[in-house]
Amino acid sequence: MKTEIKNLPKSQKEISVEISVEEMEKHIDKALDKLAKNIKVDGFRNGKVPINVARKQLGETAVFEEATHEAIETTYLEIIKENKLNPIGHPKADITKSALGNPLEYKIVITIVPDVSLGDYKKVSGKVEKIKIEDNRVEKELEMIQKKRANYITKDEPAKKKDRVEIDFVSRVGGVKIEGGESKNHPLVIGQGMFIPGFEDNLVGMKKDDIKEFSLVFPKDYKPELAGKNVDFKVEVKIVQKVELPEINDGLAKGLGKFESLDDLKKSIKKGIIAEEENKAKEDLKAKLIDQVSEKSEVEIPEVMIESEIENMLNEFKNNVAQTGIKFEDYLQNVNTSIEKLKTEWRELAEKRVKTGLCMREIALKEKIEVTADEIEKRVNETLKHYPNEEEVRKNIDIEKFKDHVASIMVNEKVFEVLEKIAEGNGK
Repeated sequence: MKTEIKNLPKSQKEISVEISVEEMEKHIDKALDKLAKNIKVDGFRNGKVPINVARKQLGETAVFEEATHEAIETTYLEIIKENKLNPIGHPKADITKSALGNPLEYKIVITIVPDVSLGDYKKVSGKVEKIKIEDNRVEKELEMIQKKRANYITKDEPAKKKDRVEIDFVSRVGGVKIEGGESKNHPLVIGQGMFIPGFEDNLVGMKKDDIKEFSLVFPKDYKPELAGKNVDFKVEVKIVQKVELPEINDGLAKGLGKFESLDDLKKSIKKGIIAEEENKAKEDLKAKLIDQVSEKSEVEIPEVMIESEIENMLNEFKNNVAQTGIKFEDYLQNVNTSIEKLKTEWRELAEKRVKTGLCMREIALKEKIEVTADEIEKRVNETLKHYPNEEEVRKNIDIEKFKDHVASIMVNEKVFEVLEKIAEGNGK
């Protein structure tokens, strides 16, 4: 086998390969043996067809095509391993010469993980500041608990502020229904400001089964297709309820099942807020530290890596939208955007994320950071245990890809531990 590797711009390499006639004969034998096991010929058991019979049955062309595929796949992997190349994605071979009885020649262009001129990560600085929580944070959490435990008492009197109502409504512009501007049995508490200004005020004084029509001008900073437009509403009240909030006292705390007093509840809330803020501060510090390294690093990022990251971001975003119960297509329409627009808007961030990842990979190499198979297996098992249908999840995922994903996360965690220790030492 003859091989020539040329360097191309943007971390690409062109690999030219020539496989001799003698080598191709070996690949033809392998291909014939493989194909012979899967054909059916009268008078022979499956997998027991003689090679000469199989060759005649299959035909030289079919055997040579399989041999060509096998030869390219085998030699490509050998070249990657021998030259210690780290390709991205699955490149396609361009066959430049192929004929039975002749050498096979092909070219393949691959994109490899680019070299990184790493900034001096030994000079990073920063620390997590002490978390301080204002008392009103606790009070706001208490109010949320209070609202969740509210009682709703249906009444025949007209609705007033702070009452809960359920309404049917439809909205139109110029007599035409607004897409997504209609709802049935829609719940809201008057005065919470969940609708555009003026909408909830129009509900005050309405009783069950009352119907009212009114018009409002949408705010100028609303989504473009409605901003500043006059919108006609038709509303029917289906139910009016008085909202009875429990007192914020020891009784409320005890009603939650695990607190002896309001003070216990407040302490628990404050502890939870502090833990949340500390976690956020730690994540912010991680971002700050790696940004310090990334900003001083140089790397030519291949286009394929940016495109791949944009696709990852899109899939993440689709999953987040799905968790809200909204169809992704409806979301795009509601915010007047498209997948193409999102990809364009995310391009700069995607490039930054790729660069960050490459810098972290380079630090891991320099620091000789690795994770063992046992460590990966343990983390995978711990992660999957959180799923109620663990066995079903294991059946439906590519476990090896999942292990690679987990390993990447664990390596990054160790990289951050290194950076945090360096930053701590620089801060003394």
